[in-house]
Amino acid sequence: IKRAYYLQARKWHPDKNDSEEAKQKFQEIGEAYQVLSDQKLRAVYDKEGKGGLSGDRTEANMEQLDPTAIFTFLFGNDQFQDYIGRLQVVTQAMVGDPKETGITAAQLREIERRRVVRLAISLVNRIAKFVSGDEEVAKEEWSAKAKELVEVRYGEELLDTVGKVYKLVATQATGSWSDSTDAKIAEHDLKVNAAMEAMEIQQKEEEKSEGGEEGDADQLPKFLKVMWLVTVIDISTTLREVVMKVCLDVSVDSETRKKRAKAIQVLGGILEETKSMEVDNKKSARHLYQSAAQAAMENHMQKMREAELKAEAKANKKSGASANFDLD
Repeated sequence: IKRAYYLQARKWHPDKNDSEEAKQKFQEIGEAYQVLSDQKLRAVYDKEGKGGLSGDRTEANMEQLDPTAIFTFLFGNDQFQDYIGRLQVVTQAMVGDPKETGITAAQLREIERRRVVRLAISLVNRIAKFVSGDEEVAKEEWSAKAKELVEVRYGEELLDTVGKVYKLVATQATGSWSDSTDAKIAEHDLKVNAAMEAMEIQQKEEEKSEGGEEGDADQLPKFLKVMWLVTVIDISTTLREVVMKVCLDVSVDSETRKKRAKAIQVLGGILEETKSMEVDNKKSARHLYQSAAQAAMENHMQKMREAELKAEAKANKKSGASANFDLD
């Protein structure tokens, strides 16, 4: 199934074939692969045919969504890597059950510590021109990059969150007592509000279930909303450490620390103010999910191709070694 999917998807991929037929074929191939490679969806299809599946062939599989794939491809993909790093929920999904993998809490903390360090280094490099005096050049570069990032999945929301945290934490690090206190309260509220909203959504769904009420026909918007709120908490917590590390770095003098804080505040403002030009229907939960699912499939296809190439290279190497042995 995987090989057939790869061959057909490569043939009809829109990047290689821009016809309307190719777009339709590529979508059908993706849907077929999704159904055939999932036991539950396949069972539903065998029993009820296409009528037993939703229009995009995904609804029957909601509870089995891969957290790693969803978070990786839904919330910014790799383009935000230097801004937010790998989200904790992705790391936890990748390491699996600690009882089975043997991964300890200390090791998970070390992974998060390294994430903070990498992001701090990236932030220092990002603001270097501003700190050295090339403020206008730096702002132009930040604006240009923000305009690219804002158009990816959840780009506007991610930029807004990153920008807010940058501004609030930088103010806490070097602002007056009054400004620092206000910023600390605002930053705290950002995380608390996200946590409370996520809990409220889950609680309402549990109450409906216990009361025998039917849930909403389309659960996807609520599902993605909770995932996004979890992401906000993660980003806020991690970036607080990142900004504090950069602004309170004792390896540089106090004047440089002040310049860094100012640069981060200005950068945060630019990120927060950058808005998407996409129409609203392209930002709907359904569209975002479908887009992320297609990206995940394409990524999977690429990995399959890489694995095939490695296997072919290994086989060729082995074949060459056997030929040399025969000649000897």
